[in-house]
Formats: sequence, structure tokens, C-alpha cells
Amino acid sequence: MANSDKVAVVGDWLIRSDRDSVYAIVSDFEHMPEHFPKVARAIRILDRDGDVLTIEADAASFGRLFPPVKVSMTAVLLPGRGYRCSTHNLTFNTTGDEELLLLDDPGGTRIKYTYFVTVKHQRLRPLYAWAVRTFGLPYWKRCFVDRLEILLNVDGPDIASTTAG
Repeated sequence: MANSDKVAVVGDWLIRSDRDSVYAIVSDFEHMPEHFPKVARAIRILDRDGDVLTIEADAASFGRLFPPVKVSMTAVLLPGRGYRCSTHNLTFNTTGDEELLLLDDPGGTRIKYTYFVTVKHQRLRPLYAWAVRTFGLPYWKRCFVDRLEILLNVDGPDIASTTAG
């Protein structure tokens, strides 16, 4: 990776529903706390300029064992295709670039998730990557991807792969 202070978080999931229905839920930041209460504890839209949202959030990234985090973000909605965000985790003092893309798949909609998080303290990078792999992605899958399938009234999600490194 070009920048050694970045940790890549990657997820790839198949949702058995059409892309427009998935997009309607994943792009509805105002209702994230209702749709995904274990991930999005509170969200405040501070500004909206077309498809660009400035957001403050209280989020749970690693599960119940870890305290919620304060995050500020600028999200750019990609109508029908997902979103991109620049994030600043105020609790862990990390910044990152997040992308959630929705792709048509014969089985439904494929979610391609990528998050490049900047961890400024070199000694913490391996620990952060381990924590994301061990706690973050599995928690996010259970509380976001599985919940998305429930909201869409479909059977169960297929997991293609999830990695962090």
C-alpha cells in the first residue's frame, strides 16, 4: 500500500435483494439509528447539499465490549450505487476514507465495502488491524449486513469474504 500509516478494511457480501431496495436503506443516514441500532447509536445531519451530507454520529464499531465512538463524516451519496465517506473518529483519533458500493449480482446485490483508515501511531496499526478483523467486521456483518437482510425480508446473507490488513 502506498501510505504505510493506513490499514485496509475490506468486506464483500451478497444480499438477496435488488440494488434499488438495498440502496434505499443504506443511503438513508437519517434513519440509520432505527434501521441499525447496534451500529448507529445516534446520527445528526448537520448539513445537506444535494448528495453531500455532513454528519456527526455516535457509533459502535467493535461491539458491546467497547464504548461507542464519536465520528464526524462527510458522505457523498452515489444514487443507486452506494456512497463514499471521509471520516474522523474523534474517540480513537483516526481518519479514513470509506466506500460502500452496490453491484448487481445474479444472486441479488453485492456489497463491496472498503475502508482505508489512517492510524497515526505505528505501534497501534497491527493491533487496530487485528481488532477490526476479530471484532469490527464480524460485528458489522451481524448488526448491519444481517439486519439489512431482515429489513429487506429475505432469507440469509452469503459471505464472500471479509478481510482487514
